[in-house]
Amino acid sequence: MFHAVISDTKAWKNSIEAVAALIDEGTLQIDEKGVKLRAMDLSQIALVDLELPASVFEEYKAEKAVNIGVDFAELSKITKRMRSDDRIELTLDTRFKMVFKGETTRSFSLAIIESTSMPPKEPKIEFVTELKIIANTLKEALKDAELVSNHVSLRIGDGFWIKADGDTGTVDIKFEKDKLMSINAKQEAKAVFALDQLNNLLKASDAQSIILIKMRADAPIRIEYAIGDGRVIYYLAPRIESV
Repeated sequence: MFHAVISDTKAWKNSIEAVAALIDEGTLQIDEKGVKLRAMDLSQIALVDLELPASVFEEYKAEKAVNIGVDFAELSKITKRMRSDDRIELTLDTRFKMVFKGETTRSFSLAIIESTSMPPKEPKIEFVTELKIIANTLKEALKDAELVSNHVSLRIGDGFWIKADGDTGTVDIKFEKDKLMSINAKQEAKAVFALDQLNNLLKASDAQSIILIKMRADAPIRIEYAIGDGRVIYYLAPRIESV
């Protein structure tokens, strides 16, 4: 029914982590074009949209389109046991099976969860700002913000600002236009987000990944970055409070 081989263990691991950071269970959509997943977290404030085209894999065969429910919490535990030199074989019959071939051959299988729900629709938001920033630069700024608060204000206009305000103090970080990869703002946009949730969304990105951020005032933020030849998109609703 389905058979695929991938040697880029980092891309596969990051793909699973990108989903597991947000949801425990989700539905993989497998067809001849590749593997997709779109799901919301239990709190209904964050959405993940993962796409791994067939080109990500060295070998890829899907006889027919199929949707399978997967426990990503358990799948993440297995992928963490991968070694950098492993070659991964994925198959699907009555269970979802992964075989790691390296110094040893290790086989793991997961039960398929009954899935009847349809993937949520992607939010339709007319964003007014867009910027690109290196992942490590953004992650380091969020670490600074964590020193004083568990939530953070993001503002995009003629520059990019991150601000955190807590009981012990305030952190203000400004990125000049020439320090960003790109920035485009039709009008200023600002919103407040939970820091732990933002950090979860960036967890699967490499230090030098290019993070694409789109915003409009007090609307869900859109965060996108590549994972190998694939990509992941997140939407995160803002907090009601402001800093």
